[in-house]
Amino acid sequence: MRKGPIIALLLAFGMAAQQPAEVLSGSWTASAGPKQVYRGRWSGQRLPDKPNAALGSWVVVNDANETVQQGTWAAEKSAQGWRGQWSARVATGRDSTGTVISGTWQSAADSKGTTLADLLRRTLEEQVAGSWRSGQLAGYWWLKGSAAK
Repeated sequence: MRKGPIIALLLAFGMAAQQPAEVLSGSWTASAGPKQVYRGRWSGQRLPDKPNAALGSWVVVNDANETVQQGTWAAEKSAQGWRGQWSARVATGRDSTGTVISGTWQSAADSKGTTLADLLRRTLEEQVAGSWRSGQLAGYWWLKGSAAK
């Protein structure tokens, strides 16, 4: 048996399997208490070897659409649904020292039989919602996807 074609096939398969995951993005809105509303942009992609885990980034913008916080998020499917952690560094404003805030989030969407990529793709058709917490602060969030450019 010739090894050359088998090695080439294995290499080609390995290269195809290592293709980067689709990057999804969109806008988000979140509440904090009865009167605070935040908004910004998000992006994310599933982890190559874990269809039920993902990483992404997000920014908070002010009324002039300037970034005031930027951060990262991580997600993993659990028995209770989609859950994850987030963190952000204050970028501008009165606290421009780079203070980091962090917390947890969970999705209100039904996660049975879906991957996180499916959940994020759903944002292209409808809003996906959930809740978040950071210490004593808590609220709700809504994601809306945007089509690739």
